[in-house]
Amino acid sequence: MPAARTLSDRELTASYFGRQLLHRTEPLDATAAVTRLTALQAQYSPSPHLALWARLPGFEPRQLEAALLDGTVVKSTLMRGTLHLVPGADYGHLAAAWRRRWLTELRGRHQDADLDEGALEASLRAFAAVPRSAEELREHTAAASGGRVRTADLLHYPRALLPLVHVAPSGHWRAHGKPRMVLWDGELPPEPAATARLLRRYLAGYGPASRADLAHFTGLRLRQVDPALAELDGLDGLVRYRAGDGRELLDLPGAPPPAEPDGELPVRLLPKWDAALLSHADRTRMLPAGIHQQVYRAVNGTLLATYLVDGLVAGVWEHACERGAAVLTLTPLLPHGRRPELEREGGRLLALLEPDAESRRVVFAP
Repeated sequence: MPAARTLSDRELTASYFGRQLLHRTEPLDATAAVTRLTALQAQYSPSPHLALWARLPGFEPRQLEAALLDGTVVKSTLMRGTLHLVPGADYGHLAAAWRRRWLTELRGRHQDADLDEGALEASLRAFAAVPRSAEELREHTAAASGGRVRTADLLHYPRALLPLVHVAPSGHWRAHGKPRMVLWDGELPPEPAATARLLRRYLAGYGPASRADLAHFTGLRLRQVDPALAELDGLDGLVRYRAGDGRELLDLPGAPPPAEPDGELPVRLLPKWDAALLSHADRTRMLPAGIHQQVYRAVNGTLLATYLVDGLVAGVWEHACERGAAVLTLTPLLPHGRRPELEREGGRLLALLEPDAESRRVVFAP
């Protein structure tokens, strides 16, 4: 077998830009785009909409809202116990893969609780056949378990036992307030096929990637990742590369091989928790170590809204609108010389964020 080709950070970043649709040249619909990206973090409702706005020409929030309403995109608590938007066609596989990890943790915390998990699941399944609020699910779990489920896990247990999806307007552009959840109407597939599908989707949108990257994105243990990788390798024959530091990188056969870009990559404004920056164990290829703590707040796990210059996080952004005057403020964290492009991109973003503003202005913080 020939030695695996070693990929430079520049080749990987350029390839990743294309996988992540960040050239904004592919006129995909919202469902096709979410499928390409596997999952969009959705604990802040506008973030998935802004993520697609950064990637799709002519995107409007109503397109994603329509996909949520018809079920081709689903909102649920999945990988890493975090809210995501995922393709409806993949939801069962992603839910099954994460359910195994979550239940293992919950059972470990309740091993001395004498909990009848089968009876609890049956009771919750009947209860969640109609939309329920988080508080209603907590109260029912407490009662149905006879108080045996720890207070901190009263919502985790129903989410792990059942495939629960959010109902509208949760996930919509301007949605706020307390969401409701309902039992998903479908069968969960078996392992390792469920995890293999999750890994296939991840490699398509985020590869080439290491085993550590796969475990980081999915939140799964390597003992769950490795059998699924073996199944994937047996079916397709994974492509292998090397990173500059010697790590093995895996990719799908037929995926475009990484190559040097023709020129500089376009500037892009990304929302909080954008998947492009959260989905690898080592984020420093696009988020330089020197500014990591200024962008990622480890205390509450918040990744600030950022902007990219030639594939690197070069600063953060925020916006405000007072008395009809909308202002988007770009705060540079690295030196760069592409302010005119950023001003144009910021103007596009303000038109989306504040369509009724009497005036819009893009400024750079000192």
